[in-house]
Amino acid sequence: MALKVEPAFLEFIRNAVSAKVVNAIITVDGKSDIRPITQTKHLTSAQKTVVQLYVYLDALDAAGTITEAKLVDASGTAMITSDANITSHETGVLLLFEIPFEVGVV
Repeated sequence: MALKVEPAFLEFIRNAVSAKVVNAIITVDGKSDIRPITQTKHLTSAQKTVVQLYVYLDALDAAGTITEAKLVDASGTAMITSDANITSHETGVLLLFEIPFEVGVV
């Protein structure tokens, strides 16, 4: 039996994630800073179904090496944590978090 994830369900998931995950805590050169989620969207293709969250750091905020990124709720509780090793050289950085999900009949 083939299942199709309808756009209304994807919007529901995106909206629920957006309501819960409101900020990111980004660690650059050992210093942690709170940054807002700049965009949340859903994507469906033949290969994957994901919710994507974007966090932008301008050239000043991203200067150095990003070693950790956490998605957090309004109280600062970590929902998703990622180690990183991203070095920025006088440019901004756009971080993308992808939350994949699969719907199936069992």
